[in-house]
Amino acid sequence: MLRLGSRVRHRGRDAMVIARTVCGTPSYDLRLIDGTIVKYAAADECELVPADAGRAPIYGAGRSGGLHPPT
Repeated sequence: MLRLGSRVRHRGRDAMVIARTVCGTPSYDLRLIDGTIVKYAAADECELVPADAGRAPIYGAGRSGGLHPPT
């Protein structure tokens, strides 16, 4: 199951999971990069996209000094 906010590729287009339905077959509502909303996209149509390598890690992840920068 994909988490809310996950970045995915749907039919070759980048998107973000904005809602999910777990009753029966899992499906997702997606916001495409151009702002278009896709409702009830099947789970097998969504390919998880790895996190951006250029993004700063959240909550100090990957830093040896924890949450605070070295002084």
